[in-house]
Amino acid sequence: MVWVGLIARELAIFIGHTYRISKLEGSFGFGWETGRIARSVAWGQGFSSPFQDITGPTAWLAPIYPYLLAGVFKMLGVYSTPSAIAILTINSIFSALTIIPVFYIARRTLGPRAALWSGWLAALFPYAWYWAIKWAWETSLATLLLACVFLLSLRMAGVNWIDKQQVEFSPRSRTTEWLLFGLLWGLIALTNPSLLSWLPFCSLWILIAQLRAESSNKAWWSAIAAGVVFLVVLSPWMIRNYVVFHRFIPLRSNFWAELRMGNGDNATGLWRFWTHPSSNVIERAKFQEMGEIAYVQMKHQEAVDFIRSHPVRFATLCVRRAIYFWYGTPRDTGLEVLTLGRNVGFLLSSILAFGGLWAMWRRRHPATFLFASLLFAAPLIYYVTFPHPRYRAPIEPEMLILMVGLFLYTESPANSKHSVQGSSR
Repeated sequence: MVWVGLIARELAIFIGHTYRISKLEGSFGFGWETGRIARSVAWGQGFSSPFQDITGPTAWLAPIYPYLLAGVFKMLGVYSTPSAIAILTINSIFSALTIIPVFYIARRTLGPRAALWSGWLAALFPYAWYWAIKWAWETSLATLLLACVFLLSLRMAGVNWIDKQQVEFSPRSRTTEWLLFGLLWGLIALTNPSLLSWLPFCSLWILIAQLRAESSNKAWWSAIAAGVVFLVVLSPWMIRNYVVFHRFIPLRSNFWAELRMGNGDNATGLWRFWTHPSSNVIERAKFQEMGEIAYVQMKHQEAVDFIRSHPVRFATLCVRRAIYFWYGTPRDTGLEVLTLGRNVGFLLSSILAFGGLWAMWRRRHPATFLFASLLFAAPLIYYVTFPHPRYRAPIEPEMLILMVGLFLYTESPANSKHSVQGSSR
């Protein structure tokens, strides 16, 4: 499955010529802020200048993927065709490797038949390739890491498929698994910090399950050790930010700027791209003159003032953004049929995923909370800022598994409830 998926993605890159880099605005459209920071690193200017101009040190993005792209630029040339092919191939490898945790998540929760369907769909469904083969961004890496931590969470909770009527649920606390859990979450934080909204739900679910299954306090100490590993992974980046900016910036500096871009008098629930420094020369001049931290502080005040002055308007925008997250964002392409078709497909996948979740709940599946909390927590930050189809990509492998489960294993309630075996019932 992995090899077939990787070959399909590579063919799509070359057949679709997605490696071609536009020279407009100095090739800014390839990787956007990621590309500019990577260029700065490759040129020896450090982690800096996320937009078209030289603006100094930055914490606008988390560091792992920009440094990865910078390594490619350093070896193969900044904004060169070989670099584009290389980074999209790396993305494709991440995307293809995601098939492995998808297969085993489905196997543990829904059985071998669901694992085969989920794995092959993840390998061959073209939409699963899109962000890997077209965007020089962290999406594919974040998706892989999140799928790995989801699989590890199932393993730590002892969720394992026995047969069509039985799913084992026998949590056991293993320190090595907790340490790996902390490491994976540290890597996620340094790749896509938005996904951290799921961390409290995921970790508490595992901890409570293990505490109920075991009388000792080993789970507590193992969870604390995982927290230490998590902080150790983050500490070099946090120290760097404190030394550079003389203030505590744990991961990214730009939350308040993003909040302001989604909320204003002319907001519609989408990204107001014309207020972004990459699109607005006036905003970019302010960013360059004030510096990143002062600029973000200004946007912080503007965003808070708007929300305080227009609480009903803000709530309405949040509801609209939630709808766009699951239905798809409107887009003026001039081809309304294509836009409608895309959005209907987006909505259909959401409905089927929630249908699969409902089927799991009806059957009292022990992993129901893990899936439900992911679908609940992952989008929260986008409900208050702004949605984009790419933002749903990291949770789409789990949504795919739920969709497969709905088609393969939804039966009448009398015959389909799982018996849960193990130390927790």
